[in-house]
Amino acid sequence: MNKKIFGLTAFLLVFGVLFSAYAYAIDVSINRVTVNGNVVAQSRTNLINDADFFSVTVEFTALTALENAHIEAILRGLQSGNTVSDSTSTFNLGIGQSSTNLLRLALVDGLRRENQYELTIKIIDARGNSRQQAYTINTRRTAKKGLDVSIDRVRLNGQILAASRTNFINKSNFFDVAVDLTALEELENARVEVVLKDLVSGTVVADATPNFNLQSDSSTSKLLRLALFDRLRDSNSFELTVRIEDTEGNIVENIYGIRTKDGISAFGGRQSFEVSIDRVRVNGKVVAQSRTNFIDKSNSFDVSVDVTALTDLENTHIEAILRDLNSGTVVADATPNFNLQSDSSTSRLLRVELLDRLKQSNSFELTIKIIDAEGSSIQQTYGLRMRDSNGNSNGISGAGGRALDISIDSVEVGSKTLAENENNFVIIGEDKKELSLRVRLTSLEDVENAHIDAVLTFENGDVVADATTTFNIGKDQNAVKNLELPLIGKFEQNSFKLKVRVADAEGDSEEKLYGLKLSQKKFPFVISSISLSPEDNIQAGKNLVAKLSFKNSGVVPLEGINAKVSIPELGVSSTRFIDQIKNSKLTEVREDFILRVLDDVQTGTYTVRSEIASQFGGESEVKEIPVFILGKSEQTQQIVNDKLIINAPIITQDIKNDGSEVIYSLILTNEGKDANTYTLLLDGANWANLRLSESNTFVLRPKESKTINVYASTKENVLGEQIFIVAIRSNDKVLKNIPLKGNVISAVAPKGIAANLKNVLEVVLLGVAVFLAAIGFFFGVKKYLKSNSKEISEEIPDQEQGEAYY
Repeated sequence: MNKKIFGLTAFLLVFGVLFSAYAYAIDVSINRVTVNGNVVAQSRTNLINDADFFSVTVEFTALTALENAHIEAILRGLQSGNTVSDSTSTFNLGIGQSSTNLLRLALVDGLRRENQYELTIKIIDARGNSRQQAYTINTRRTAKKGLDVSIDRVRLNGQILAASRTNFINKSNFFDVAVDLTALEELENARVEVVLKDLVSGTVVADATPNFNLQSDSSTSKLLRLALFDRLRDSNSFELTVRIEDTEGNIVENIYGIRTKDGISAFGGRQSFEVSIDRVRVNGKVVAQSRTNFIDKSNSFDVSVDVTALTDLENTHIEAILRDLNSGTVVADATPNFNLQSDSSTSRLLRVELLDRLKQSNSFELTIKIIDAEGSSIQQTYGLRMRDSNGNSNGISGAGGRALDISIDSVEVGSKTLAENENNFVIIGEDKKELSLRVRLTSLEDVENAHIDAVLTFENGDVVADATTTFNIGKDQNAVKNLELPLIGKFEQNSFKLKVRVADAEGDSEEKLYGLKLSQKKFPFVISSISLSPEDNIQAGKNLVAKLSFKNSGVVPLEGINAKVSIPELGVSSTRFIDQIKNSKLTEVREDFILRVLDDVQTGTYTVRSEIASQFGGESEVKEIPVFILGKSEQTQQIVNDKLIINAPIITQDIKNDGSEVIYSLILTNEGKDANTYTLLLDGANWANLRLSESNTFVLRPKESKTINVYASTKENVLGEQIFIVAIRSNDKVLKNIPLKGNVISAVAPKGIAANLKNVLEVVLLGVAVFLAAIGFFFGVKKYLKSNSKEISEEIPDQEQGEAYY
């Protein structure tokens, strides 16, 4: 027995060491990194043109779920060791989901004189775990120092934009960007590119013109269109980059802040209050919103705020509120009231003096708020971290206050007791507007003028709070206090951070942190994602592997769970029985389902349906995605150009007129000797809604292939065969117009079939009724005869006593 215990202990120790080592690495795949349009590789030195800045695009796929992650790009000069960096805002990403993020590295003078660099890309989650890759980059001098061209004017959906400030525009699903430019010297093979970046998620979408020539002192105007897909449509804060580039890599660009007017402000301001906080500087250093900014240690903060009024402002003032993240102590300053006309800018200086206790802290939150006479406001928040002259940022925790000798015994949400520093799953009502907390505590010392704070932080960074009135509590006494936290916005399930803090009048405190997952859904299972392998060009006669990721987000574990993946139109399915799935520390469950696509499947768009259901209840979670399958007879069809081979597997297919989408796949291969830029243009002929799976402009290197999916649906009630056009263009020349057909059919069953079915059912029901009536009549007569059998026997003579009658 001792040997068994010893062996088990050794195994657990080894497993614990391996698990702890693994926990520090994010399971994420960095698929591709491009610098100024050049794909860079880890295994070699990458040569790119010299430039004053590096635009770094990072494409990656999350192999496990990411929460509150961000990307950092650090560029280090190998001669001097000087560095410059940039980072994205935080984002969440489900298992198997991919993302593209854009970062910008502006080279300072010292770095510009170098030509050898090391670029490090880091993806970091909320716990500090990371995945990184490093690239060696050498730059080469180009013949020209800069592109001598002027970006005269940029209009977005008809509205003129101003560079280096926030521009408010009306919300739209498309951004039409008109760029007016003047060449100050002759341009050859230049192009205009626009890149729109979502400032919340870092997602980008882009478009570019074909190459063009322009003589010196000549002007032109170029129109580009950016189609916003679903994730971008939900956002309202963007950065638009307009770039002009020639074949030698010389670039000139302008950057514009974009804010949509009818989006819900992330800062709580009303739509009618249109003002832009352009820039905030603390002690001369520009600080970035919603991230940690490192500044030199000081006893006071000089805060400079640059703002632009987009409507007339009257009796408006600016507030700067500094909060110590350790103690919660707040100091503030405000400007006098001022007026500002529309499209005018101003700069205001505020000064925040640190109290003695704040001087011992090093972590702060700075809130800049602009308020007008009607109480409308807009605000932005900045994280600040102070460092000393040696660059150290580790300050004194707790801002000099001691830990309060008081015990937070329990925190309850409804009937649920929360576990500290863990995710607690709580189901609340669908119409619940507030979260009720019950805090039980025991004091181990006499405390006067105490109060309890509860702060609930949402996934998007929004915060709500509540506090009790002050109270006194003696040593060894118990108390129960209730708090109410409002739930803003709508959600089915969301993650929160809850901080409960007990503090006295002197700032001494005790606090606890809780993770919360609030769900308004009764069925706790959530399908995170469905991914297919192969992802493109799924062919008849081959196996399709569907990777299903799901998790139990509910309060209690459930048993008897079936997970099923099917293609209903083809009658194929695969089912797994999932053993007991616990919700405590299990992030996600991943299962592979193999579906056999038969040889006789016709080319078209089908539905992959995933369903998770409990054997003990009728509720389920369902998620569907479209899949394009290529039939045997059409797997070799090609349209050939002199340099470009276009494989169009399907030319026509059925489309329901209910708005559901089908997929047309195009496979493009560059057989030329040089890299080429191609642009796809869609013409729906006023009957079809069309969209692409990615940007419509892309570059193909020699022998490189790319698959692009065209999603088509009907925009009006049409029937019969319809045609739309996909035009493929390169160097301002249309290489091919590909007509694709959709046979639009009704999504509702024909009335004649329904009527015939109704008649058949009526006949069947009538026959059943007649049959039942006949049976009832038969048994009724039989019962009657039985009950009167005695009388009948008396009327018939007994055969033994006399002659019978015949």
